[in-house]
Amino acid sequence: MARLELQHLRKQFAPNVIPVQDISLTVEDGEFLTLLGPSGCGKSTLLRLIAGLDQPTRGQVKVGGQDLTLFSPGDRNMAMVFQSYALYPHMTVAENISASLKIRKVASAEIQQRIGVVSEKLGLNHLLDRKPGKLSGGQRQRVALARALVRNPEVFLLDEPLSNLDALLREQVREELKQIFNAQNKPVVYVTHDQTEAMTLSSKVAVLLDGIVQQLDPPSRIYTHPANRFVAGFVGSPQMNFLELNCENSMARVGAFSIPVPTEVGERSQIDLGIRPEDLRLAKADETPTFRGQVTLVENFGREQLVTVQVAETSTKVRMVIPPDQEWDEQDIAVVLEPAKIHWFDSKTGDRVTSSVA
Repeated sequence: MARLELQHLRKQFAPNVIPVQDISLTVEDGEFLTLLGPSGCGKSTLLRLIAGLDQPTRGQVKVGGQDLTLFSPGDRNMAMVFQSYALYPHMTVAENISASLKIRKVASAEIQQRIGVVSEKLGLNHLLDRKPGKLSGGQRQRVALARALVRNPEVFLLDEPLSNLDALLREQVREELKQIFNAQNKPVVYVTHDQTEAMTLSSKVAVLLDGIVQQLDPPSRIYTHPANRFVAGFVGSPQMNFLELNCENSMARVGAFSIPVPTEVGERSQIDLGIRPEDLRLAKADETPTFRGQVTLVENFGREQLVTVQVAETSTKVRMVIPPDQEWDEQDIAVVLEPAKIHWFDSKTGDRVTSSVA
């Protein structure tokens, strides 16, 4: 078992510069953990602490129960794939893949055997004699992955490895990554600010902000049950709609319209309502709408339309996803919010108020 454990990790560079505040989490064999968050949230610093490239101010890094906190990077048996690929330009693909094995004085026959296995898996057999300058971005990324896989490490660390690829190639390599690491059965820690990568690759996602884990859950739960307003707004595209509402007598007011609030809201005088654009819909002819409004913008994405609606008698705007063939009256549009799809957040703390969403 190569379980990765982080216990109360903290990294402080200056009194007011603390990229990692107090993080504890566990990554089991076969788990793919993505560290997700905006730039400056501490995700790359945390990865460097795991790799040993930086030393923590406080806390421990353990693998398989062994404390590696004071071990050098070369003694941790971890493989890291960098955003920049970090290939040796004067070496061939085969030499790049085998470089770490030669440093460890692995027997030549075993090196060739390992190169053969990973190059076959990643489709690099016909590229082994080329140098990085003769490779495409996707091919260089595969070489960087091969160099990590050939080591047979206990833990894999990946720092935004797809950010330099174009959109189509990123989608292809993302699919390959998922298949490769599913077969490895090792802990994987992956850093990205791209929520699509986090949602499609991961078995668990840790959403970070200001060096603190805001939520640690499977991707589906991150999406359906965000722990707070930050997570709700960061995960999801188009972004969740938020309405800051006044409450009275168990009702939240949106201009001239009222929305019932759940019992968990209690006696709050203000509450934040969150609802994803795909969870709003046009009211049917015989249905009472949640509110009415006027269309101010239509964005056609082919498979769907993203419609911006200004709520009547307010300055509030919401966005909703509508099928491409659906029509409406732009001057008076009737909108329904399904109560089971609404998220409620505390106006002061941003924490989730309701316990569940259907």
